[in-house]
Amino acid sequence: MKRIEVIGLGSSDLDQMPLGVWRRLEQADRIHLRTEDHPAVSALKEKGAELVNLDHIYEQNETFEGTYQAIVDSLVAAAEHEDVVYAVPGHPLFYETTTELLLEQEKQGGLEVSVSGGQSFIDAVISAVKVPVNEGFQVLDGMAFKTRDLDHHQHTLITQVYDQYSLGEVKLSLLEYYPAETQVKIVDAAGSTHEQVISRPLHEIDHLDIQSNLLCLYIPKVEDARLSQRDIHHMTEVFDTLVGENGCPWDKVQTHESLERYLLEETYEVIEAIERQDDEGIVEELGDILLQVALHSAIGKKDGYFDFFDVLDSVTAKVIRRHPHVFGDASVETLDDLDRVWSEAKVKEGKKEKIKYEKSYGSIVLEWMKETIHEGKPLEDILKERGQNDET
Repeated sequence: MKRIEVIGLGSSDLDQMPLGVWRRLEQADRIHLRTEDHPAVSALKEKGAELVNLDHIYEQNETFEGTYQAIVDSLVAAAEHEDVVYAVPGHPLFYETTTELLLEQEKQGGLEVSVSGGQSFIDAVISAVKVPVNEGFQVLDGMAFKTRDLDHHQHTLITQVYDQYSLGEVKLSLLEYYPAETQVKIVDAAGSTHEQVISRPLHEIDHLDIQSNLLCLYIPKVEDARLSQRDIHHMTEVFDTLVGENGCPWDKVQTHESLERYLLEETYEVIEAIERQDDEGIVEELGDILLQVALHSAIGKKDGYFDFFDVLDSVTAKVIRRHPHVFGDASVETLDDLDRVWSEAKVKEGKKEKIKYEKSYGSIVLEWMKETIHEGKPLEDILKERGQNDET
């Protein structure tokens, strides 16, 4: 049975390493290092241990995925001849992709993997920036996180930042969520004698000429109304409050039926903004449409029938079902193919063809709207004229 022992070197220098881990490393005849760029490696060299440095594999591969797989392949090949001791920065199970790959290979049989030691960088970083973890914090991978993962209500640590370029890539993603002036901290070699904590506005983090395998980006918890207003959960809470017992006297007595006219009115206003090519107006009027959806959903929740997330689930599931050529295996080359795929998807849902009077109504009203807007007449006036001249 091939055996590989993965040992964590901790987050910084030898002073932070548990005594038991150091003794195990001292006993090893040969140690494979994912990278030599770690403060504890110099102490291993002084002890005269035979070190197999795997840094060269980074230079042989264009992607991190390829690099990590090549490292694992090298370790497994070495394990054919002897038990392998493999040392990695930090904790072996904390953002260490090679450990994950080794454990996956262990599941396939023929390989035994053990994991020990290693203080994760989190302990050192939260001490360096004084994060009150009881307020809540999250750790995100700088190479893989999505904007949806961000939460300004929590302290956030971003890993996998190494240099000016990687900080720049992370910055672009963060600026989709946080204001540019948000104060953040770049932490290098946390817990060691070389520890640095650099404060910068978010938009300037890639202005630093810095390179280190021990970097981490810290974003403090931010109480900012602008961020809350972009949060769909916050939106639903606002509308739940409006229709609740202590909410607005008008909102809390509304029903689905009483709101029907407002949905039509807001729809007309969206069309008007589109015809005027008024981008700011489109944003505002689409917001009013969403207001109607949120209000109906809050009423549905209060009555115990459905909530906003039921609506969200329904529409997202429908869109995915009806686009198997995008989210599935269906092939579409022409518009006829697209019509066929769409129709088949609707049939699978159990949808039956019906006469849709709203389509004819919509086309008539849309022509009125365009005439109104391009002639510069108020919509109310043209509707009155239509009502006087056309009883239909």
